[in-house]
Amino acid sequence: MEQLKIEKMRKFYDTFPYPNRPIFQSPALLMQLVAHGGFAQSILEDNLTFPKKIRDIYRSYAHFGRLKRNQVLRQSMRFLEGRFGKEKRILLVGCGTDEPLLFRKLHLGNEIIGIDLSKKAIRKARTKISFHSFLYSIFCFRKLRKVELLVGNAEMVLREKALGDFDYIQCFGVLHHQPEPYFLLKSMVDKLKKNGLLRLMVYSYHGRKLERRIQKRYAEIWDLFLQRRIFRTKLFTSFFKLRFWQTLNFFGVFSSTFYRFRYLGFGSACIADAFMHPSDPGIPLGDIYDMALSLGLKLIYCEGKLESEGYLFGFDNPNEIWEKIVEADSKQDLLTNPILIFSKV
Repeated sequence: MEQLKIEKMRKFYDTFPYPNRPIFQSPALLMQLVAHGGFAQSILEDNLTFPKKIRDIYRSYAHFGRLKRNQVLRQSMRFLEGRFGKEKRILLVGCGTDEPLLFRKLHLGNEIIGIDLSKKAIRKARTKISFHSFLYSIFCFRKLRKVELLVGNAEMVLREKALGDFDYIQCFGVLHHQPEPYFLLKSMVDKLKKNGLLRLMVYSYHGRKLERRIQKRYAEIWDLFLQRRIFRTKLFTSFFKLRFWQTLNFFGVFSSTFYRFRYLGFGSACIADAFMHPSDPGIPLGDIYDMALSLGLKLIYCEGKLESEGYLFGFDNPNEIWEKIVEADSKQDLLTNPILIFSKV
């Protein structure tokens, strides 16, 4: 049964590679500095001044001109590279189409390995890196270092293909899709060095209840998974209807759902991921924390946005902030998917 769920997810991401942004679209590095290993490393070392400044940069980004952005980016990268040396190894679990390029541009000299279930997502990730490496060679006179990309079930790949231990592991939007999330989390912890860093993003449990109710309407499509021709017909027919509805919704035709689902935009992968995913049971946020602690991890940072209080950042008191985030999620007051950073004790 678990293997069938994995195969359904593989088919889903081969059909709708995620997030599948255009090949020419380069990541906005100034907006993504929080993903740099130096951000988490500084928090681990209790050097909080610059991580807090980076968070302020993120919120002030829209007010910067081009020259200001370039200046701030150069200064920030110098600091982050000083905290997170080039000898450190990085692992991306469920890297999708875009994470390998982002992490390569953030960490120019580090060894990076990416894992994804979908062959199509990996092909697109390789194509993006090749394209931007070509541009980099023209404008910066050197090519981007390659990223090793592995295809397969992350838990199995971590055991059999991803050799050695890692200093920094990123796993965004993956854990909650697993039939047995504990075992994937354990596999990642086993691959972390002592004092290594694990950065997670998990879906809001209560906040995505509406999406999951809609997913149940399409569950019968996945019951036909083994009947290939009927399955493909029903899948694409249903997706076309959803895409048409979201286009109208995006332009405000449906006032009752406009604000709730405007975050989906026009992206086909986002719409499919929200409404047609074959494996999105969700994990209560408190369970994520308990699993992590049982595996020898320590929470050093978390963040989330509440409707009642705005953004909460757990720089000084991560456990207290996490309790607030979990409580807000239970009251459906959590507006974003929370991010957690753990260190291996």
